[in-house]
Amino acid sequence: MKKEFEANLKLWNELVDIHAKSKFYGLDDFKAGKSSLLPTEVEELGDVNGKTMLHLQCHFGMDSLSWARKGAIVTGIDFSDKAIIKARELSKEVGVPATFIQSNVYDVLKVIKDKFDIVFTSYGTIYWLDDLLGWAKVIYHCLKSGGMFYFIDGHPFSHVIDENTTDMLKIRNAYFNDGNPFVWEEDGDYTDEDPNNPTILENKLEYGWGHTISEIINSLIEAGLNIEFIHEFPFSFHGFHPDVKKDEDGLWRFQTLKPEMPLTLAIKAVKP
Repeated sequence: MKKEFEANLKLWNELVDIHAKSKFYGLDDFKAGKSSLLPTEVEELGDVNGKTMLHLQCHFGMDSLSWARKGAIVTGIDFSDKAIIKARELSKEVGVPATFIQSNVYDVLKVIKDKFDIVFTSYGTIYWLDDLLGWAKVIYHCLKSGGMFYFIDGHPFSHVIDENTTDMLKIRNAYFNDGNPFVWEEDGDYTDEDPNNPTILENKLEYGWGHTISEIINSLIEAGLNIEFIHEFPFSFHGFHPDVKKDEDGLWRFQTLKPEMPLTLAIKAVKP
């Protein structure tokens, strides 16, 4: 395993219990029957009843099990062993069947031979991946002919914004990248309710990769998938900036700055 992935694995193994206890994930509400899915993916993915679904980078399985509650036959993949253990425990506790397998995205074809009606991935995924063509090839090989890939995540442009400025929007990170990762070493997590009181982490080091829209789309096309739509939205899936607030639909929107800019990107692609 690359040193970058080793560091990220240590971080995500530590975050599993932190996230499971956080208000952000709302695990108690989920156990009581509430879906963890947001309105956009539910509407755009449509009826999943009876369909097989591969959920890449599933974390500890809340979204996977939410799809299973809608009738999908779900297999969840994550590189974190602790996340997979938690997902299996959660599946048993809520009485919703799903299969959970520990694997790096790039090694999925070594552990799964089945083909799926749907491959799904959402929110905070490709930032952790250094090779989008390799990712896209895995997706292609895991789909049945006519199968659908659905992707929803933070819009690549939103990643350039300085998250620490409250009175205006400032650029912090480059949009275009040279293949080298961002390197961060600090406390704090996106589930923190008070940015002035960040989560204290033992594993502070993380590596992430910026990806442009063209890189995402061209990787899927080069792998052999047909793009059916690309949608951009002015809301986020988390409180990434001090000026965004969570609305009743679970989505985060700017309040005072009101910039006309994309914060979420959704893509649907089909295997011929």
